[in-house]
Amino acid sequence: MGVTLPAWVLYGDGFLVAQELKNLTGETGADALLEANTHQFMAGQFNLPELLSVCNALPFMDAARLVTVNGLLSTLESRGGRGRGNRALGEWEGLAAAIPLMPETTHLFIIDQAISDGNSLLRSLRAATQVHHLPAPSGEGLARFIKEAAQSRGCGISPAGIRALTDLVGNDLWTLDRELEKLSLYAHGRNIEEPDIQEMVSLVREASIFNAVDAMIDGRPEVALRLLQKLRQDGAALPYIIGMVERQLRLVALARYWSDRRLAQGELAAKLGVPPFVARKTAEQARRNAWPDLDRRYQRLLETDLAFKTGRIDSEDLALEMLVADLAASSRGSRN
Repeated sequence: MGVTLPAWVLYGDGFLVAQELKNLTGETGADALLEANTHQFMAGQFNLPELLSVCNALPFMDAARLVTVNGLLSTLESRGGRGRGNRALGEWEGLAAAIPLMPETTHLFIIDQAISDGNSLLRSLRAATQVHHLPAPSGEGLARFIKEAAQSRGCGISPAGIRALTDLVGNDLWTLDRELEKLSLYAHGRNIEEPDIQEMVSLVREASIFNAVDAMIDGRPEVALRLLQKLRQDGAALPYIIGMVERQLRLVALARYWSDRRLAQGELAAKLGVPPFVARKTAEQARRNAWPDLDRRYQRLLETDLAFKTGRIDSEDLALEMLVADLAASSRGSRN
């Protein structure tokens, strides 16, 4: 049976999923419903009969009923990131068959973070829903996102400005959107330039350290070195930089530890003692690091720190270059 009902699965980057949900509910008129006809379900807090009892009910004095289910697909992800087998669907195996039987007035949205294409519930729902995969952009796609976001606020942004912003923030779209809002007010209609970003973007040092570690993990030493050299130019001493890199590696190790024990994403921020968006990005770094990789990085960081403190390396710039080269080489070596 083809899709005849307003039922969607939206998954991928949290910012893009939220935007798509807003757009679709606006198009269908579901954003103007009575509170009694708007329902939100969080994974782990309901079962299939409870969901269906709401979805099968006609709206009260309104044209539609909006039902949003958050995080259900993630509960069917295996530890290795692959979807579990059909038997692991349990009661949710009946959800796809139930959707075509729901009233046409029910608007069902099943939303989630990035999940594997092999997720068993996702496969089950494809025939009964409209599936929108919304991954975070990268490369030219990320540059286009930034340019369009700036233009929507009445200003442009130079190529150097785009590069500076992506170096500092990466593809954390929530943070990019928030910083572009501030930058557009600061620029007041003119082009946003690199000096504006250095002046206005919050927590530049922490963002630089985070993204430098990210670049080293991905084997991109030129990006990491550019970020850390900028910190040096701004007055940060080498011991400070080494300490911040060590802190980020420690957070990655802790995130890896809790990930191996299947700690829920929502609880990770509290365990790490950092904001949720930092925990989310750190968890992504942890997934790209096996324990041997983390051990190698720690050892090379300690070796550089000791070499500088004992005078074997007397130039901070040289020590910084060696640190970046060693950690990035560790990344390349772990892939071979």
